[in-house]
Amino acid sequence: MKDTRRTYCTVAQQAFVLFALLAAPAAAEVRYATFTSPALGREVSYAVDLPPSYASGDRRYPVVYALHGLFESHVFWERRGLAAALAPLRDKGEVPEFLVVAVDGGNSFFVNGPAGRYEDLLTTDLIAHVERTYRVVPGREGRALFGVSMGGYAALRIALERPQMFRAAATHSAMLLEKAPTADQGARRGQMAAFNAAFGDPIDAALWSRADPLAWAEKVDPQAAPALYFDCGSEDRYGLAAGNQDLDRRLTARGVVHTFALHPGDHGYVYVLSVLDRSLRFLGAGFAGPAPAAPARPRITLQSAKVPSL
Repeated sequence: MKDTRRTYCTVAQQAFVLFALLAAPAAAEVRYATFTSPALGREVSYAVDLPPSYASGDRRYPVVYALHGLFESHVFWERRGLAAALAPLRDKGEVPEFLVVAVDGGNSFFVNGPAGRYEDLLTTDLIAHVERTYRVVPGREGRALFGVSMGGYAALRIALERPQMFRAAATHSAMLLEKAPTADQGARRGQMAAFNAAFGDPIDAALWSRADPLAWAEKVDPQAAPALYFDCGSEDRYGLAAGNQDLDRRLTARGVVHTFALHPGDHGYVYVLSVLDRSLRFLGAGFAGPAPAAPARPRITLQSAKVPSL
């Protein structure tokens, strides 16, 4: 005799699984693609992190352009765990839905220099491609920059240089140097080849000065400046805390509202992931309403516990 109970249970279980799949909220998706960059004259790879609701409806979303660090590429957003860290904040409604786009910038510092026109890659080619290809909010109100280390340097510089293009920028451990690096600077020796590729060998002083975020902090119109958030590990092994503190001082002197903090930690993604929710909430607050304001005198946060580096 056929076991009808087993058949019934199997059908019921399958129905339950199907119902659960249909009822489950849509998941975010990181896609990888290429596009042709006229500035570089070649195909360039990028990643796009699509929010859960992107697959349905015709809604348009703001975009965070995420810039990677030295010796990394567009895959950093997913590979380093940043996409996974964003997901629960988005799922709980703690940040609004937005796209994240990360482009492969090599070790270019995203400047127009000997390595190629990488600033144009970002500010002209990539943005035009994204606004043509995806359902995004076009223009300044739908754009923000995010960066880590080298990418933090680029995000701050471009935001300060082009406040008409981006409403906000948020960075961790931005590579802010108070003077051009030299090969005898200890911990930076392993990076000199990258500096030389981006800025020339020897380093082109005019290019370095023209692309210096610290210099742009003294030029930006306080009334037109984008919303800015930046932090750094107090034990950053490359000494980047000093440059970030210098940027804080310069912005404060110029009357540019911003949020800056030092947190315990070294240079690396252990540190970045420990503070990532702060920058994501900051950017999300801007997209959810008016550009996020920061206190006139930025609050510096110091804590005692040390976060280990990668």
